[in-house]
Amino acid sequence: MSTNLPSDNSIPLLRFWTRRYAGVLIAILIFLGIIAGVWIKVNENRQSFQLLQARAEQLSVSYIRSMEVLQSQPSTSQDELHITPATPTTPAVPIVTPATPAELVRPVAQDSMQIFNEEDHNLINFSSLDTSLSETLAETPSTLESVLNGKSTKEKIKIKDITLLRVGIPLNKEGEVIGALYLSTPSPKIFLDNIETYSFLVLIILGIAFGGWLVIYHLSRKLTRPLHQLTEAARQVSEGDYSPNLPSATKVKEAELQQLFSSFEVMTKRLKQLEQMRTDLLAGVSHELRTPVTSIRGMIQAVQGGIVTGETADQFLVTTLEEAKRMQKMVEDLLDFASLESSAIHGEFVLLSLSEVVVEVIQQVHSIEGFKDIDIDISPLIKPLKIVADRGQIKQILLNLLMNSAGAEATKITLRLNIEEKKLYLDILDNGKGIAEQEIPYIFERYYRGDSKRKKKQGLGLGLPLSRLLAEANNCELFLLSTSPHETIFRLMLPIE
Repeated sequence: MSTNLPSDNSIPLLRFWTRRYAGVLIAILIFLGIIAGVWIKVNENRQSFQLLQARAEQLSVSYIRSMEVLQSQPSTSQDELHITPATPTTPAVPIVTPATPAELVRPVAQDSMQIFNEEDHNLINFSSLDTSLSETLAETPSTLESVLNGKSTKEKIKIKDITLLRVGIPLNKEGEVIGALYLSTPSPKIFLDNIETYSFLVLIILGIAFGGWLVIYHLSRKLTRPLHQLTEAARQVSEGDYSPNLPSATKVKEAELQQLFSSFEVMTKRLKQLEQMRTDLLAGVSHELRTPVTSIRGMIQAVQGGIVTGETADQFLVTTLEEAKRMQKMVEDLLDFASLESSAIHGEFVLLSLSEVVVEVIQQVHSIEGFKDIDIDISPLIKPLKIVADRGQIKQILLNLLMNSAGAEATKITLRLNIEEKKLYLDILDNGKGIAEQEIPYIFERYYRGDSKRKKKQGLGLGLPLSRLLAEANNCELFLLSTSPHETIFRLMLPIE
């Protein structure tokens, strides 16, 4: 038996899902890492601006106070308080005696401070940067007018590949803006300054990725192990072994896998049963057809050769005709069953009397040799009771059920009628041999004859399956109501008008 082998580009389930999970996990973690890096950068800049502005406000307060202190000294006249503006080559150097606000107010080492008055003059320029950068910072900033109007500003400027953070705040004295203070500091190199933080973040990402991969690998391996077992079992079934080695469904904890294993086990049992039924069918058909053919051939040869004559020859011909009819009946059953399965037979539905159909069937079976010693009891039927069905198919159902009871060596058959909620229940009860419990699920399977000998050996196992199909075709339902070693009841449910 040929099997479908996996293609060359197929990937084992475990490798496929672990690779895919690893790729998705790494992509997600990289995305989260980028977001975290951007957040750190934005947060660092925001904090740097906040600290720079806080220092600028402190310096502005100190500058205003120093001016007030110097102005209040008796030895210093107002004329002595003057500051020479800065030139392009020389930073603004305050000339104040004995002390100036510029000498009292100095930023931290890395900060650069510039103070401008209302006339846009640079009064103070302190910078730890080189001369060219200091001169550029001493120039009038574009935001000076906004600061002189009382608004604080924040900006990021770039001078000769050096990025600076710069804040400007107004100098307020007695509610009046008298100037503007600008404080600048080099922008922090976030990656270099936080290399330990980034390294730790990368290690966390790698650790989460590796741990997640181990978890999904373990779970995928646990999930694929029963699937491998199921695949191997399916391969064994495809090779004709209907008893593969499978763990018990109760040992599997997952509900879906339990259902899968249970369904597979039922399927293998079903396939095994069907295979056995197919073998029995071939053996039964071969036996049932070979026996009458051999008998017919022998009797015809005897008559033709003159071995038997007279009444014996006539009896031989009668027997030959009966055997031919029996063969014809078996072939018709096979054809009818195949036609019903393919829905090729359609009934002629008419309004008919159920009691008349039952009486006709009883009269027909009484003429059969095997029914002469069987007592058939009919419960009182309501003669006006009408049903819509195919007359011939209903008769065939009842005839098959009676033949089934006769095959169980029944000596009494009772037809019992009940009516409930516009439905008619016709029970066929016999006192023959019951049906074994293990055979009950298969009695309506085609070609199933079982070991209980309830059906005649010459049958093909199509009586009950054919009857159920005929019942369904007439909107009826046929099922086994109950069985015991001494009694069996089949029920036919029909809709009534």
